[in-house]
Order: sequence, then structure tokens, then C-alpha cells
Amino acid sequence: MAVRATVEERWLAAAATVFGGLIAERTLTERDPFLNPIGHALRRNLAALVREFFGAMDEAAIDAAFAEIMALRAIQDLSVERAVGFVFRLRGIVRDEAPQMQPAETEARIDRLAISAFTQYLACRERLADLRLNEQLRAIGVARRRAVQRGGAPA
Repeated sequence: MAVRATVEERWLAAAATVFGGLIAERTLTERDPFLNPIGHALRRNLAALVREFFGAMDEAAIDAAFAEIMALRAIQDLSVERAVGFVFRLRGIVRDEAPQMQPAETEARIDRLAISAFTQYLACRERLADLRLNEQLRAIGVARRRAVQRGGAPA
């Protein structure tokens, strides 16, 4: 059990580096979910991912955990590399903390995690793009209605 906890903490530190400086430090130290919602979400979901990594690798549980993490990263408009890159840092962490794991199995499990993270990130970015487009279309529709009400021709 100590191995999982250590892997979890080190992976959380790797995932938090994307924020830099004080935000990364707060993500790691503040455990109150109201004072640190991003850190709380990362901690909770990375714990689920570590459980799956060392366990059954349930696709639904993995996708659910990454959906929340990647939603936060998509809203922050991170590049794919910065959003998903922390998944690959798990390789070195597992190599250090669980050397008894077979390298081929470790690689296959990390690849499955990375594919899920990438898929969830792209899905979140697509939803955000759809929301932005719909908002722009709504704004154009409102402007047209106002122009027509004022007696102008629609653009």
C-alpha cells in the first residue's frame, strides 16, 4: 500500500508542475476542497487512476477520472503536450517505486492511460469549441433581431 501512496504523491507533483510556482505549491499542500478545488480534483482522480493502474484497468473508471482532470486542463487552454504530458511521467515514477513490475506491462498500462487522457482532452476541447461557436451564433442572432426591430436590414 505504501508504494501506491508514494506513486500517487509523486504523480500529483508531476501533474501540478503545469501550474508553476505558487499555484503548483498550493495544489500539493492545501487539502481543503473549497480552498483548492483543482488540487482536490487532481488528488481524487489521480488516486483512482493509480488504483486502476495497479489493479484491473477498468476503462470506465479511467475515462471518468481523466474526464474531470482534462476538463480542468481544457478550460485552462493548455496545449495537448502540457495537458497530457504528466501521464508519461508515470513511467519513471513506477520504475523507481515499483521495480518489480514487468517493463512491458508497465508500458502497456501507461499507454492505455495516455490514450484515455488524450481522448478525454480532445472531447473536452471539442465541447468548449462547440460552446464558443454557439455563443457567437447566439450573439449574431441577437444583433440581427435588434437591427430588424430598429428598422434596419438584417446583416
